Amino acid sequence: MQTSRYHPFSAALHWLMFILIAVVLAAIQVREDIPKGEPLRDTLKSVHMLAGQLVFLFVLVRLALRFTFKAPAALPGPRWQTGSAHLVHLVLYLMMLGLPLSGVLFYQAGGRDVSFFGMLLPQLIAPNPELKSSIKELHETVGEAIYFVVGFHVLAALWHHFIVKDGTMLRMLPWKK
Repeated sequence: MQTSRYHPFSAALHWLMFILIAVVLAAIQVREDIPKGEPLRDTLKSVHMLAGQLVFLFVLVRLALRFTFKAPAALPGPRWQTGSAHLVHLVLYLMMLGLPLSGVLFYQAGGRDVSFFGMLLPQLIAPNPELKSSIKELHETVGEAIYFVVGFHVLAALWHHFIVKDGTMLRMLPWKK
């Protein structure tokens, strides 16, 4: 049976992911303004890392839910628009998987352990300063790019809601309207 809305659990996870990504980005941005050696700087790094790991965990749940609760059919519209939406969603999923993973790899390439709620994560790579530098650059570049991809996603949703008025955004609300 095809529905016109996303399952409420899928929609709730969508908004939770939005909040977590905002926390990840805010923590690392604010951290840049804190002088080295300040305890708040380390706290913000920990918040950034934990929220990033939660993004990775919840994106796996979201992917599983895509098979459990089918997404509603795309609304009628030009093929370029539907294709663009699919492309942006694919890029967002790749970023939500790749950024946390590259963060863990970057940290481990620096010879540091990574923990998740007190549990030590398995060592995925051996310490390697050259690799650490490359992974850091990739992580930061993709981290900056996510602002644009999320921004485009939000603008498209707002355009559909306020200009086109086709109900696209209402389909992602976890409650019925």
